[in-house]
Amino acid sequence: MKVAIIQSDNLPYDKAKLSFFMQNAKNEGAKLIVLPEYVLNRFFKEIEKMPISFVKNQSNQQIKHLKHLANIYNLTVIAPVVKIVNNQKYKTIVKIDKNIKYYYQQALMPYSHWNEEKFFDKKKMSPMIFKIENFKFGVMFGFEAHINKFWEYFKEKKVDSVLIPSIGTFNSHKRWLEIFKTKAFLNHFYVIRANRTGRYKEWEFYGKSFALSPEGEVLNMLGNQEEIAIIKLQKEKIKEAKKEWKFLDIEKLIKHF
Repeated sequence: MKVAIIQSDNLPYDKAKLSFFMQNAKNEGAKLIVLPEYVLNRFFKEIEKMPISFVKNQSNQQIKHLKHLANIYNLTVIAPVVKIVNNQKYKTIVKIDKNIKYYYQQALMPYSHWNEEKFFDKKKMSPMIFKIENFKFGVMFGFEAHINKFWEYFKEKKVDSVLIPSIGTFNSHKRWLEIFKTKAFLNHFYVIRANRTGRYKEWEFYGKSFALSPEGEVLNMLGNQEEIAIIKLQKEKIKEAKKEWKFLDIEKLIKHF
């Protein structure tokens, strides 16, 4: 099973760039492609100042393009997008293949310099889980990865790989890498982070998207430019890690607290 990571700045309405990435992914045998946060839409600080009608049109056009390309290349696409419904604003991840399915972000940033919690509307739901062939994937946003409850949910549901579209800045790469290496190792699933590039004023989005093995090892890491990576996932590697370390088996035996 192969997964493609697209690492990019804002993607324009023009289908040419997306088509180029998706054709490369298809040629390499990928079944799934993951995009970072705020590439189909402008960055959050820009969206805050935009007319809601513009954001809605932008999102609708991007989803239309992705649906068309997903059908051409027979790929499943995972991509964050701002969804507007009856003038309510939702931060979502869309899964596009033959159908379109949305996951609505549950934990949003509440900080004064980046307050998604105040800006976006809420819709309660469980994290997205889906299967391609014999692989089970879980999906969450980058900020949600700080919350243990999401990792516990994916472990309970026995996912094989966690997909994390994100947008990282402020030199946070090392912290993210260590968090995700630990989560991958302790839970024995692949962790794939697709991270945005580019800039907003003095904020630099550093890229460095990566994929981690079920033993917490780095399988692939990109630089800070627009790139694509193809990651090979193997079910056998997950079984080997679980058999060798036995963390999950031991956890089942501890029931007294």
